[in-house]
Amino acid sequence: MLSIIIPPFGEYPALTLHPWMYGQQYTFFSMDEPGSEQLMVLADVLLNKPGFGNRCLKEGWLPEYPCGNSTPWKTPSVSPNITQLFQKQKWTEANPSPSCRCSTREKLTMLPECPEGAGGLPPPQRTQRSTEILQDLTDRNVSDFLVKTYPALIRSSLKSKFWVNEQRYGGISIGGKLPVVPVTGEALVGFLSDLGRIMNVSGGPITREASKEIPDFLQHLETEDNIKVWFNNKGWHALVSFLNVAHNAILRASLPKDRNPEEYGITVISQPLNLTKEQLSEITVLTTSVDAVVAICVIFSMSFVPASFVLYLIQERVNKSKHLQFISGVSPTTYWVTNFLWDITLLRFNAVLRKLLIIFPHFCLGRGLIDLALSQAVTDVYARFGEEHSANPFHWDLIGKNLFAMVVEGVVYFLLTLLVQRHFFLSQWIAEPTKGPIVDEDDDVAEERQRIITGGNKTDILRLHELTKIYPGTSSPAVDRLCVGVRPGECFGLLGVNGAGKTTTFKMLTGDTTVTSGDATVAGKSILTNISEVHQNMGYCPQFDAIDELLTGREHLYLYARLRGVPAEEIEKVANWSIKSLGLTVYADCLAGTYSGGNKRKLSTAIALIGCPPLVLLDEPTTGMDPQARRMLWNVIVSIIREGRAVVLTSHSMEECEALCTRLAIMVKGAFRCMGTIQHLKSKFGDGYIVTMKIKSPKDDLLPDLNPVEQFFQGNFPGSVQRERHYNMLQFQVSSSSLARIFQLLLSHKDSLLIEEYSVTQTTLDQVFVNFAKQQNEIHDLPLHPRAAGASRQAQD
Repeated sequence: MLSIIIPPFGEYPALTLHPWMYGQQYTFFSMDEPGSEQLMVLADVLLNKPGFGNRCLKEGWLPEYPCGNSTPWKTPSVSPNITQLFQKQKWTEANPSPSCRCSTREKLTMLPECPEGAGGLPPPQRTQRSTEILQDLTDRNVSDFLVKTYPALIRSSLKSKFWVNEQRYGGISIGGKLPVVPVTGEALVGFLSDLGRIMNVSGGPITREASKEIPDFLQHLETEDNIKVWFNNKGWHALVSFLNVAHNAILRASLPKDRNPEEYGITVISQPLNLTKEQLSEITVLTTSVDAVVAICVIFSMSFVPASFVLYLIQERVNKSKHLQFISGVSPTTYWVTNFLWDITLLRFNAVLRKLLIIFPHFCLGRGLIDLALSQAVTDVYARFGEEHSANPFHWDLIGKNLFAMVVEGVVYFLLTLLVQRHFFLSQWIAEPTKGPIVDEDDDVAEERQRIITGGNKTDILRLHELTKIYPGTSSPAVDRLCVGVRPGECFGLLGVNGAGKTTTFKMLTGDTTVTSGDATVAGKSILTNISEVHQNMGYCPQFDAIDELLTGREHLYLYARLRGVPAEEIEKVANWSIKSLGLTVYADCLAGTYSGGNKRKLSTAIALIGCPPLVLLDEPTTGMDPQARRMLWNVIVSIIREGRAVVLTSHSMEECEALCTRLAIMVKGAFRCMGTIQHLKSKFGDGYIVTMKIKSPKDDLLPDLNPVEQFFQGNFPGSVQRERHYNMLQFQVSSSSLARIFQLLLSHKDSLLIEEYSVTQTTLDQVFVNFAKQQNEIHDLPLHPRAAGASRQAQD
């Protein structure tokens, strides 16, 4: 690129010199003798029409630099501390403002460090018609101001792309006096006498007469009104440019009053001279030398570039892999041609990948920003050398194709998102599972399956028809062909250990995960085809709280009430009912992120109940709740059931299921193993009865003897299991006997066995659940607690 910028040999055009060739800048003027009328006229043509130089003349001498509008004088504001600094402290002409700190051996700095206020208070300034910012430095120490404000100007210019823009290249001072030493006649006579003695020349009457006239002559030579031109020599043309500004001001101030200053001006042009034969020869030699150095550098660089390609080939030669390939039948021609073609192919990978990766929006954005930055860098380099090189950033080969690709990808990916959300592609990838025969299915489960398959009760709120879920990469189903119907006013419980398929069933019902096979309907709407209408008829409390930690509990209820379509005038009433019913009154206006686990479950349940949906799915709603809060939630669920709505509940609390569920099913490995009312399950799957006895001691000073009771149960109830043994307490599980026989034997042997009191209870739901849980975990013989194991051994002894 730099070789393209090098100007060719030949005649160069003339260059018009003016201050604006250095861009936007600051300049200044100083009126050092305000009483002179002639200088006031000079200042007027500088400050007003036409201003500095020839930019604002009527003829438009500089069409590429149009004239602007001037602004009023304005003094920049400073902090009160700086104003007080100059008011309280005494500043002298030699020290008019705070000093700057230059580099030292301990601390090296590129620019002086000048505190705020260095150079004095900000001077009045305005924007001239010729677009430069003019500062009024009248009655100020100009040198002090220029030196101490220079670092600030340079630091601001370094932030721009023009690395060496000084921003201040010159200024004008009007009315300054030259420092002339007063000359008297006596001093002049003494000077001439000394000069005569040195030159061995004696003076005469003419010398004495001349010495009387010379002082007056010198005084007349002194200029009364001066113009001082300030310039920054870092701008090569700054001296001539600002000197021309002064000449134009003198010209316009000298015009008759009937002449318009805007019609007169002086233009300075730098006309390059033709090169002489000697200069041309010198430049030719210099250019040739540079070309030779470039050629040598290219030779050195090319010696490294090929080396990066042959490293692997050298490694093959060193480890004899190349020789082994030749032995295996590879010809040298094939070997070298193949390696050459491979290297050439690698060069194309970058271009191919740049076109291929455009399908990714983040690549389009990143690559576009890089190309834009490189284009701007090239433009800046050309501008530094005075060349015009501006490329349209929206051109197709720059970032146009990236912008077009991102627009297209935005539309395409948005449509893909909608299709994925609606599971558009999943039906093509999910294969229908092979359904094996259902074996060992409970009679109640089979009866419910037959009822659903044949059409069942049309009033069921929820119907599951062969609902199945198989996760990719697994052989066994997470949910295996569930069939059940839930009627209005029914609380149906799902029991099962973790991994039994309860939450997966809820996810399929709510559309959170896809259905492998089968179907389910809510209020007659299928979850496969009308999931949006299904959502309108259900409330859902997920297993893990789906709440926004930045909203309060009340705001959550307001939000979901609006989403549910609750009338605006009833939203507050609905929210207050939910807050009061679930015991959230104290925390209603606190951020949900500060809630305890139990309060989060309350809020999730309250959200599920908003809108009075006919079906409410509660996935372990009481997890983490205290007993009082659990009872409050139970009361709410009971009220929902009484209203004729259906509730499907999962829980690990048997007490909760016994208190709420009108019917329940126990899931094992994704399938129902039993189904029915709680009493029905206890009677059908319970292990008999639990007999608990309290044994009294024969004498006050003796311990109760439990061995006769243990032997009695082993003899009269074969297969009974001792569950507990304490100081005077025994508990047995009797499975193979009728209730009448148990009471008969206990009553007849109560006195002989010293039984003080006893109780007979039916097996709890916990025991039924544990028996089915063993099938889930494939554990048939659970180890006994050491005490229980010891008690059992003692009973056997």
